[in-house]
Amino acid sequence: MSEHDFRIGQGLENAPPPSTTNEDRSDEERKKEAEIAERLSRLIEDANSRVIPLTRMIRKHIEAMDARPEEDRNENELVQQVKPLLQQAEQIMNETQGMIKGADPENKVSQRAQNHQKAHKATPEEQRLAEALKVMIEEVGGTIEWARNKLDAFPKAKKDLGPLLDALGQPLTQIVAGVGMLLAGVLNLLGSLLSGLGLDSLLKGIFAATGLDKIYQGLGLGKLYG
Repeated sequence: MSEHDFRIGQGLENAPPPSTTNEDRSDEERKKEAEIAERLSRLIEDANSRVIPLTRMIRKHIEAMDARPEEDRNENELVQQVKPLLQQAEQIMNETQGMIKGADPENKVSQRAQNHQKAHKATPEEQRLAEALKVMIEEVGGTIEWARNKLDAFPKAKKDLGPLLDALGQPLTQIVAGVGMLLAGVLNLLGSLLSGLGLDSLLKGIFAATGLDKIYQGLGLGKLYG
């Protein structure tokens, strides 16, 4: 996925790279990170439960129109079917991104993560969060890419729906970046999960768009760019 597909707000690319010091996390830090991972997991799982039915309806409508004989295709009908679904999905994703941003309002956790984060054995909370993010990227990011390709056969519909697909991609990028700034280790897990599905290119696009590729080189994420 290209950087154009996943545009993001300002600031992340200028964040300092995390340290790879051998400093162990304190029990209090572990507890705080576990609490945040659980909170983020619940937010993303809730978003998935609401947005996945929408992405599947989007696919269903496009597939149904694509299956029609060419003379029976109606691009205006396709736009009317898909547009409100994309708008609803974007609203859910934007709400979720805002709640994730609010999980660390004073930036205390993200600052500590940037300065002291290091690779460590994944906790159950981090595994749950990585799995929830994997599902979101697979369903939302995958649908965006799939729809763009399918809509090549519908130039008018693509002109109308393309900006909405771009808009849906933005909060997805923000969500992954927001989690990465709080719990960088989750991105290692996420990369492995997506690579196993052949979807690591989606994550590479998000990393490139946000600057996370530069921020987390020190955490062993460089293997995702080989």
